[in-house]
Amino acid sequence: MPKYYISSGTLELIYSCNKSEHDAAMDAIWETNDNDQLDEYIYIDERGFRDYLSSDGYTKVLRTTSILKDAGWNIE
Repeated sequence: MPKYYISSGTLELIYSCNKSEHDAAMDAIWETNDNDQLDEYIYIDERGFRDYLSSDGYTKVLRTTSILKDAGWNIE
């Protein structure tokens, strides 16, 4: 079972599951609170937390608005 390190802005979550990176990101979005600020992208890696400076070819980078829409959030 993979262990994903998911980060975007102030959100950092370690998530172990038998899901794809995309599905894990959708689950992580539901763990946000009123104080979290998300970046334009969500970074998912099995080696540790990544961001725009530390991501590489092994890091899955997903557009935050796409994940929010897929998770059923109504964004404007």
